[in-house]
Amino acid sequence: MRRALVARAREVGATLVGVLDTVASRAGALDTAATLVSAREAVATLAVATMTVATMTSACSKDRPATAADAGATSAGGAGATRAPDASVAVAAPSGLSAEEGRALVRGACLSCHSEEMLAQQRLTHAQWTKTVTKMVAWGANLEPKDTAPLTDWLAATYGPNAGAYEPAPIGEEAAAAELAPLPDGPFANGDAERGRALYTDRCSGCHGPEARGHIGVLLVDRPFLYRAPDFAETVRRGRGKMPPTAMTDAEMADVLAHLRALR
Repeated sequence: MRRALVARAREVGATLVGVLDTVASRAGALDTAATLVSAREAVATLAVATMTVATMTSACSKDRPATAADAGATSAGGAGATRAPDASVAVAAPSGLSAEEGRALVRGACLSCHSEEMLAQQRLTHAQWTKTVTKMVAWGANLEPKDTAPLTDWLAATYGPNAGAYEPAPIGEEAAAAELAPLPDGPFANGDAERGRALYTDRCSGCHGPEARGHIGVLLVDRPFLYRAPDFAETVRRGRGKMPPTAMTDAEMADVLAHLRALR
């Protein structure tokens, strides 16, 4: 498998170099149309190369038998000598959190905006997770400073390069459409937008912003769940992540929905 990987990488690399040479020569001749075509060929070839090498590398890693070096065996330098770690392999820092503690931090800091499936398909190094968490905190993720490093460690250990292939749960076309389809308003129909604006300002704007465009909480303008009134009401009343439960009558919920639906 390793030999096949190396051979394939060389083959793809040679092809890519040839295409890029063609791009350069045509660009020099000011043949714009031909240059664009060749550039597209180069990008397509690069994409195929990346996917091919990644796939074969993954297969190679799975097929390779464990060795004494993998188990941390001593090197030939002596019984007490140890093998130096391979600097080319990205290893996640061990997490000090239990699985449940890590998930609790994720629920509070991440799942107000992101789905759990979106996180689970990531395969980022510790450095990449550090950048991602830092960016999310700057954008308003509800995370205490003391929890930043533990959450980063847990994400890198759980969803790092060595986490294995992600296999999404299958969902049919009809089921996917049903997740976003509007639902009858039921008891939340016929709200008053003016009363809803006052209610929203008093109970929601501190987190979601005065115009519902997001602050600590998420953007609420023109979102599909505004037309799934029962789901919206359940989220408001139960809370989500670090969003606390908010008590509202059916009539108040109808008013808030009428206000949010009027925003553009």
